[in-house]
Amino acid sequence: MKKWLFMLILVLMLGCRPSPITTGLTENDFAYGMNVEVPKGSAIVALTLPEQVYTHVFRKDLGDLRVFNAAGEPVPHTTRHVKADAGPPAWHPLPFFPLPEVQDTDAATGYSVYVRTGPDGAVVRLDSRADKTDTTQPIREFLIDLSGEKERLAALRLEWPPENGNRIATLTVEAGNDLAHWSTIHSRAAVTDIRYAGHRLRNDEIPLSRYTGRYLRIRQTDTGPTIPVTGIYGRPPVSGPSNARPFLELNIVKPPVEPGVFEYDTEGSYPVDRVNLIFAQTNSMADAVLESRNAPGAAWTRRLTGLFYRIDADGIEVVSAPKSVPVTMDRYWRLTVKDSKSTMGVNAPRLTAGFRSHTLFFIARGSGPFTLAFGSAVARPPEINVAAMFDGIDRADGTGLERWVFPGPMVELGGPQKLVTPPEPLPLRRILLWCLLVGGVLVVAAMAWQLVRGLKAAD
Repeated sequence: MKKWLFMLILVLMLGCRPSPITTGLTENDFAYGMNVEVPKGSAIVALTLPEQVYTHVFRKDLGDLRVFNAAGEPVPHTTRHVKADAGPPAWHPLPFFPLPEVQDTDAATGYSVYVRTGPDGAVVRLDSRADKTDTTQPIREFLIDLSGEKERLAALRLEWPPENGNRIATLTVEAGNDLAHWSTIHSRAAVTDIRYAGHRLRNDEIPLSRYTGRYLRIRQTDTGPTIPVTGIYGRPPVSGPSNARPFLELNIVKPPVEPGVFEYDTEGSYPVDRVNLIFAQTNSMADAVLESRNAPGAAWTRRLTGLFYRIDADGIEVVSAPKSVPVTMDRYWRLTVKDSKSTMGVNAPRLTAGFRSHTLFFIARGSGPFTLAFGSAVARPPEINVAAMFDGIDRADGTGLERWVFPGPMVELGGPQKLVTPPEPLPLRRILLWCLLVGGVLVVAAMAWQLVRGLKAAD
């Protein structure tokens, strides 16, 4: 009996030894990859993660991402969030002059006023022709002097006093150099000031495309009330790297379970920081609450409360701009609209999500080509944090050590099956412990049975 008990304990000890640690991941442990050609002599390589990476990664922290050299060896890498927008430059006031209407115009200047300019072309004074100008008429035209601007403007903003009524106006913007010849740069710009259900829909900005000229002329072309302009402001474009971001258009994943509640799926883990609603019908709006979560069944986190709209202003659509949200890589989104049937009808809105891609840096150790591999249910974040190795790179002044490259098209490595979570291994240790417990009970029972037999034999 002691012999069998000893053998059971020996088997248990052998079976409870820890399983050997995996020596490392290979390219075949990842579902997909991209070829990365690195210029000769590069030490640190940088690239912007393509959209396909966010669609196929298994972990939203990008822990299942690796870079391999031609020998199949993983090389040190780190990812960084794209730097937050510095925001557009501040608005600054522009000198502007009202241009009253008259029955005829001066052939030399094309104006109903005398325009006096200085040596540098700046407008010094505008004198109305009192004998031909009706000063009681509201002003529908303004001259803007840009001679003092050091760079082109990206947008104009009009200012007018708050009023109780609603306002929709159509404007034409023209540019010129000599106050006589003008070219149209914006044929139908719309400004609005509408109040609804405690909200104010004010659109007072006019985007400017490329233009040539030291003067701008704004004319109100609709037949409605004039805009009582009290100020005109300009803003130059954002300097530095482009702040353009791709936008995903999300569709509803299932019919609403209750009126005004819609759910969407990004079908990936994207670093979303902008959202907007696209309405199927004009003159629609939504006083909305937007929430997100990473997995079905998880608790919703509120990301935004705001007003979205699509208004038809005399044939020109005025739509709400994308709204900023804290950066999140949650996959699932929920929209709740108050009084949805009366504000946007029965058609469900589409949700668009803008995201800022991460930057990936890696050390070009070994020979190329390198492979960016991603999408693995078994990969975990690297245990060694190498972020400190990349200090001093990605400098704004362009003197960083990194060499920027563009990855090739996505190819299959281990295939989509690598995104499937493998079954949990059998709990061998627990099984053996139960075997030991049951075996011990059997041994004790056998010993007791033998003891009883011995006592009976002695009697």
